[in-house]
Amino acid sequence: MKPKPINIYSSTKLLNEEIIRDYSNISKIKFIGLRFFTIYGSHGRPDMFLFKLLKSIFKKDFFYLNNYGNHLRDFTHVDDVKMIIKKLISKKIRKKFQIFNISSNKPINILKLISTVSKITSITPKIVKIKKHKADVLITHGNNIKIKKYLNIKSFRNIYNELSPIIKWYKDNKFYKF
Repeated sequence: MKPKPINIYSSTKLLNEEIIRDYSNISKIKFIGLRFFTIYGSHGRPDMFLFKLLKSIFKKDFFYLNNYGNHLRDFTHVDDVKMIIKKLISKKIRKKFQIFNISSNKPINILKLISTVSKITSITPKIVKIKKHKADVLITHGNNIKIKKYLNIKSFRNIYNELSPIIKWYKDNKFYKF
């Protein structure tokens, strides 16, 4: 699929890929580009959706939800990312330049995810629904067929199966206090 950047973030990502592709063509160096889609899991970034939501829940703060929650995100578990990187490191690269989507290939509705987190925590978050930010992307969806075939991967973790242990880890480590 040919990328069509819609904001400065995606434009810079594509520019990076074009620079590396050009460099690969004029050098003898082989490159692999990885496109990561919403990585989640323990020890995750505090500025990502899931931890921001959990922080608002446990601190009983408001959570501002862009586009009234009508987003779809392709969540990828950090352990799936680690497994892919390990396999790529040990695999002999044949092509000069390749790009892979690192994604679950299953976009998740944000409102449904919030509802599930609420049920697990037994706390209803204080949601303030706001309009879509002009730089927001409505749907992130990475097709992972290429990486699955290249590395012989059968499946990726399902975020709904991973939520309980992540929430427990987050709560036990009191990351909402920071």
